[in-house]
Amino acid sequence: MHQGTEDADEDNGCNSHSMESTDSSVHLSAESDGDTDEERVHQWKKEHTVDRYSRPYQLPDIQYNSLAEVSVHSLGYAAPEDWPSSCCVQEREKKPPLYELLLGLIQRSLKTNTVVTIAQSSLPVHLIVLQCFSGLFCDLNNDMSVELPVEWVSPRAFRLIYDWMLEDAPRLARLGLLEVLRAARFLKIPQLERQCEDCLAHGFTEDSAVLLYLEARLLHMERAHRPLLQSVGRFFLTLVATQEFLQLPAQALWQLLRSNSIGVNTELEVFMSAVRWLNFQWPKRRLIVGQLMSCVRFGLVPPWLLIRLHDRPSNSAELRRITSHPEVLQQLHDGIGYTTTRLCYGSDRDAFMLHLERSGMQPPVQRSWIYDPACSYHHRLHCQISEEFTYEAFTSYLNLLQTLHRDYWQSLQPVDASEECVCCQRNAKTTEMEGSAHS
Repeated sequence: MHQGTEDADEDNGCNSHSMESTDSSVHLSAESDGDTDEERVHQWKKEHTVDRYSRPYQLPDIQYNSLAEVSVHSLGYAAPEDWPSSCCVQEREKKPPLYELLLGLIQRSLKTNTVVTIAQSSLPVHLIVLQCFSGLFCDLNNDMSVELPVEWVSPRAFRLIYDWMLEDAPRLARLGLLEVLRAARFLKIPQLERQCEDCLAHGFTEDSAVLLYLEARLLHMERAHRPLLQSVGRFFLTLVATQEFLQLPAQALWQLLRSNSIGVNTELEVFMSAVRWLNFQWPKRRLIVGQLMSCVRFGLVPPWLLIRLHDRPSNSAELRRITSHPEVLQQLHDGIGYTTTRLCYGSDRDAFMLHLERSGMQPPVQRSWIYDPACSYHHRLHCQISEEFTYEAFTSYLNLLQTLHRDYWQSLQPVDASEECVCCQRNAKTTEMEGSAHS
């Protein structure tokens, strides 16, 4: 019994000695303030346990990593300049062309960046489109809003011009052509100007030329487009039958009557046309009678017709106030002198031309002579029969033209296209009937 107790004490003594030998700094004596063994162990752990959150971890002073730090590029690696040739091109998704994408946006008016305002009308546009063609827009800054003067650029003209810019092969419409031309000049679009002028020079018939001129008057472009009247041609007498002829400015009528290409059957039709225009506003226009009648080529009228106008007072007051004018009487006298001299020389044309050269006279230029079988006084070129040409007969023919189809002027024939003359045949038949009645 005692032996067991001694062994236990010996073991305890050995354990105590062992703990002292393990850590000489730890002293677990039973005399420490009367604490129990568990309390002393807890106190020891608390003092010797490291708080990993409160104190940073420190590497030991011994240097384990002796490798130099280098980058991937320093080792000679770089991104490939192109994909490997084994990559199949056909399997890639095709990229749409930039031109088609931009054109789609522009044509659908998507993502517009400028608004053009004309009077009360506004149009969203892509400014870059206008800058490509228009010198005016090219000189402007990249403004979000641009206002154009309606007296130079109408809303319709601007829309037509913008559509012209978007087309690869644009064609100009007849409607609004002069508006487009005026706007193109203001916007500084030389290519569009040339296209408009080319249409005006080659793209119209005689009646269209008149309509274009009248449109130019409404657009205050009359002076620039007076030359259109020189293209009237066979439409001249139809124009004379209209109210627009009576409202022509004096300068425009002067240019029209001086044209070689107006279609008439006799120079007296030019004279009667001037009489009609003068009488429309006689008090105002009487001052330019002599100037306007200088456009009439009296040298192309047979002398006996001129003598009748010169010597015999007309029954028409409209005609009488013109033929009694001193300047007109002188012009009739000069015409009679020229035509009688020409008859004196007969077929000797060379001698007649020599006479004109010596006297300083100029032969009148021929007109574009036409023939209408429906006219009571029209004759062919070599007809020998002539009759008195009255103002009443002229106005009667104009009344007839007002009732005919709008394209009737196209049926007018050149005076020398045939020798058949309806007027001469009618006169011959009348003479034959009168002769048989007397017999």
